Amino acid sequence: MDDNIFLVLGVQSREDCVSNAIAYAFNNSEYFRRGFLRYICEKDPSVYTNCHAHTRVSTGASGIPDVVLVCECQEGADLIVIENKLKAEEGEDQTKKYASPESIQNLGRRLAPARKIQPYFVFLTLFPDQTPAAGDIYLVKRHYELVTLAEHSESRASLADKLISDWCMLVSKFWEKNDVGLDDIVSAKLEDAKGLEGGYLYFRSALSKIDLPQDLKIEFYRDSRQGRRYYGAIISKAAWHPSEMIKEGDTWKLDSRQNIHVHFEPHYDALNKIFALRIDYEVNPYRPKKWFESNISRPEQIKYLDRRRSFIDKLKSRNVSGWIFSESWNQIAKAKLNINGLTFDAFQNSIRRLLIKMTGEIDTALLELN
Repeated sequence: MDDNIFLVLGVQSREDCVSNAIAYAFNNSEYFRRGFLRYICEKDPSVYTNCHAHTRVSTGASGIPDVVLVCECQEGADLIVIENKLKAEEGEDQTKKYASPESIQNLGRRLAPARKIQPYFVFLTLFPDQTPAAGDIYLVKRHYELVTLAEHSESRASLADKLISDWCMLVSKFWEKNDVGLDDIVSAKLEDAKGLEGGYLYFRSALSKIDLPQDLKIEFYRDSRQGRRYYGAIISKAAWHPSEMIKEGDTWKLDSRQNIHVHFEPHYDALNKIFALRIDYEVNPYRPKKWFESNISRPEQIKYLDRRRSFIDKLKSRNVSGWIFSESWNQIAKAKLNINGLTFDAFQNSIRRLLIKMTGEIDTALLELN
């Protein structure tokens, strides 16, 4: 692992660098090219007379796709647009823009001007759950699917083979974080996997394994602020976030009973290695306090804040063990977990105990307020 090209150069989390490596291997290794077409693009390589990978080709106003394959055949040319995703989320309507007629026309004029173009789209992602905003028009593939190609390559001598085998070595280490066992030491498994945020993959996988009580559902997020990385999730149920605020003309309307979002929020500070479980009570959709004060009428502000205050008081009166009430604009309570040396089995039992008792109290408090 010490001589891994991506680690030596420190570019393992750079989408442009990984895209360049894939394109180089595609153009210089027949084995990889045929395998990539068959297993990642789901195309029969035998129908093409010539294929070439291009990176960072501008489509004009639609943006710059990571990789574009031009594969010539008797009928014309297949244009395969590949969006490569590692750690970053998709930009606003990014995949929709790349699939637009204008984008394809521009790519065709630049890369295959004399041929009839047939476009196809691939969303190649590191994380198992990431999907394109453009929907089913994209074939969704995982970087882990490249590992099979590297394992069966007969050569390691060429630069193309070295690039792909080194990349797949990192992907394999990252993917190990997807496995969760009862005896896992959670703090160790949450450590990063060579810069690819394998800790976040384990965070997701571990919390997804927990049997959540009473119709609770979970969704995940990542965040980075001032050099720190945070892994988080929202655990809630439909009754805790009935509806969102609406805008009538230039005025936002806040119904203090309906436009709320109550949820648990598991939160891991990857820099300081602190795991906490919070309870948040927010306007729905979430808005910062300054926005709330500037956009919501004073009578509606008072109704919302009074109802929130009553909700907090009801929960406090239950004296549920493990929870400390510490109020901010969104947070109302927190439970800290010392995960150092804790097994996953003990970790999930601790989370469940905290959730089970407080979920019932939240249900009761909301019903009493209604």
